[in-house]
Amino acid sequence: MRIARRIRAASAACVVFLGAAGPLATPAARAQSEPADAALRDRVLQLVERLGDPKAEARDEAQSRLTRLGAKALSLLPEPGSVQGDERRARLEKVRESLRQASADVGTGPSLVTIQARGIRLSEALQQVQKQTGNAITDLREQLGAEVTNPAFDLDLKGVPFFEALDRIARLGDVSINASTGDGSVGITAGSPSKAPLIKYVGPFRVAFKQFTEARDLQSGTAMANAQIDVSWEPRLRPMLLTLKSEALSVKDDRGRVVKPQTMMESNELALHPETPTAELNINLEAPDRSASRLASFHASADVMIPAGIKTFRFPSLAEENAGSTQGDVKVTLVRTEVDEQVWKVNVEVAYESGGPALESYRQGLLNNRIWLVKADGSKFEHNGGFSNTGAEGGKLGFEYLFTDVPGKPSDYQLVYETPSKVVTAPLEFEFNDVPLP
Repeated sequence: MRIARRIRAASAACVVFLGAAGPLATPAARAQSEPADAALRDRVLQLVERLGDPKAEARDEAQSRLTRLGAKALSLLPEPGSVQGDERRARLEKVRESLRQASADVGTGPSLVTIQARGIRLSEALQQVQKQTGNAITDLREQLGAEVTNPAFDLDLKGVPFFEALDRIARLGDVSINASTGDGSVGITAGSPSKAPLIKYVGPFRVAFKQFTEARDLQSGTAMANAQIDVSWEPRLRPMLLTLKSEALSVKDDRGRVVKPQTMMESNELALHPETPTAELNINLEAPDRSASRLASFHASADVMIPAGIKTFRFPSLAEENAGSTQGDVKVTLVRTEVDEQVWKVNVEVAYESGGPALESYRQGLLNNRIWLVKADGSKFEHNGGFSNTGAEGGKLGFEYLFTDVPGKPSDYQLVYETPSKVVTAPLEFEFNDVPLP
């Protein structure tokens, strides 16, 4: 098996993994539609305001409700410097610590949706799904030049997994789902969804069997087949690596004959990226016998690595050099910030006392660390450039992050950096039956 980093037809004699298609959203649209749910953000800010309520019971209730929102609310909490009042700040820090602990135990099960309503509008249904799961959903129809309809329908969802709920809503709303947004959200696009899709819901994952093709080489007389399978995940998870278990791949036709994978096996790993919560798997096989009309079974199994135990580091001034901060066995150092005309180059070193969160150093660049700047008034400037690895030695990793067109000077900003302290593994096992052959 091997990894390919762009969409193309699979032609090598191996099992091939391909990255997802390019983003649908433009940079301007992504800026207008942040991954975090706007409704959830408003709710968080309302509860933070109530942490300073004159009544103690109201303060207690607000603190309790903030904590119950879970780790999905952690990144939405305001910066301490932007909050007024000692009582409010103290309670806010208690909430922040509780949510940090919650983030250390990432749930690898599906987020559940309960909506039971008559005549609910599509927009309201999507908003409720976001609010209940913490998964961002972006309506891309206007941006893509399509008509934006908002039909009403009856909805009866009770404890339904996120993707299954979203598919049901899409069918009722006569829209389609596309996770290749490029902004970390699941997109809503125009067009009716397939009437009989081959889809499996596995925990927080949605697995769709998209295509099965066969080709014959007229020169060599050999024939091969390719199975195209899309794997999507809940955006809240931000997974970083998918590893297919080669030995668990099992395919049989409708006459009980084994359809073998191609024999030249290379890498079976695929790097995943949080800005596009979907990936395309192209698995090459020997072509089934022509007497077969269907695949009786197509079984595959994989492990998905998900960062957890998120720790947040704050540096009072971006202009500092070699400023270190330690939490547990993780140390983050703001090495320096270089200003090159309109580009700021922020160099950071991350050191893991235990040698890293269960990954070899060459993989740790996949950890999906987050970085942003904060002004004295609490306003954020999000990371808007690329990043690169500047070194890896033992448990130490170096990164250079680029920020473009930042107003002011480095000393005007604090630096906030998030990195996981551990990695959890979510199993992904699925089987499709009765797959029609071309």
